[in-house]
Amino acid sequence: MGLIVQKFGGTSVKSAESRKAVLGHILKAKEQGHDVVVVVSAMGRRGDPYATDTLIDLLREQGGKINPKTQDLIMSCGEIISACVMATYIEAQGVKAEAMTGFQAGILTTEDFGNADIIKVYPEQIMEKLKEGKVVVVAGFQGRTEKNDITTLGRGGSDTTAVVLGGYLKADLVEIYTDVPGIAVTDPRLVPEAQFIPRLSYEETITLAENGAKVIHPRAVKAAREFDLKLRIKSTFDESEGTLVGPERSDLIVSGISLTRDFTAARYEREKTFSDDYVKKLQGLGIDKVIYEDDAGQKLVLINEEDKDAAGSLANELNAEVTFLESMSKVTVVYKDTVCSKAVDEKIASSLSQQDIPVLAKKVQTNFSSYIVKNDLAEKCVKVIYKAYFN
Repeated sequence: MGLIVQKFGGTSVKSAESRKAVLGHILKAKEQGHDVVVVVSAMGRRGDPYATDTLIDLLREQGGKINPKTQDLIMSCGEIISACVMATYIEAQGVKAEAMTGFQAGILTTEDFGNADIIKVYPEQIMEKLKEGKVVVVAGFQGRTEKNDITTLGRGGSDTTAVVLGGYLKADLVEIYTDVPGIAVTDPRLVPEAQFIPRLSYEETITLAENGAKVIHPRAVKAAREFDLKLRIKSTFDESEGTLVGPERSDLIVSGISLTRDFTAARYEREKTFSDDYVKKLQGLGIDKVIYEDDAGQKLVLINEEDKDAAGSLANELNAEVTFLESMSKVTVVYKDTVCSKAVDEKIASSLSQQDIPVLAKKVQTNFSSYIVKNDLAEKCVKVIYKAYFN
């Protein structure tokens, strides 16, 4: 059979009960004849004894500035603990296993402590252990520099670890296990009936992830696309097939509706049109590098609260007036680039208007559109758009 990389997140390895569910997936893959590499996150979340945030808090308690290199070193410990525990669980079932740090797994990174990128993987040590019939359990989220300093990979680091290892090991499949059964059209906490999608393309998944969907980090999906490696995102706690992410697109016209909240929006009004140079300056200010436009043709960018002074200075430079809109949300709708984006936008605009949801500004692109609305109308906005396409 082939080689499978399985990644398990913090909620999957948090408790003895959840670790038994993880064990079941690992043993099933071994019984089917696969070589198995497992990548694990730290156990649980802030407040849990070995969670990454809990470990960082140990440093913060001392006060003063924290050395980034020291912080990365302690942050790496959570995943190492998880790897040791899961390897022991596997061996207790009579299956040989080997726990490895990112360092031992041959993961070489940049020196950007806290948000390093993987430069290369030297997989020889993993391959050697697989030839011995072992399940290799790798601590995710970490690697080493050329100077042998330990680094961490930032948000989605364990997902990225799993995908990049899969690429270098020429894996047949990478399985990302989480606490939900795949990627849904929209957040089931907002729309309980939201359907889970059997298949998504790399591009659809990246667009969703970059616009607020939190099932997988866009950096991991971009790595999968680079290696032409299929991902399956599924639940640790059931036997559903989950969502397969690969080169093929979904069969849906609208394949995702994501929501991100609590933005400050800077709206720029100017009598004359905005030149290309002015547009670039606005893009540089915005969090997502996107310029939204209202019905009057004025420009709006999403900014961090602390960037208000810079936004005001830019208004003077552009000879424009700026108004700050607090408590804004962005709703993004992802669709096929083969459909008419204008038709999708018109249908959405009509549906929102009928429900008295004003859109302050929007950006319509070839494969997705984003709408800026007030926070208190954001959930209703998602529900209205979902109903328009999935009634």
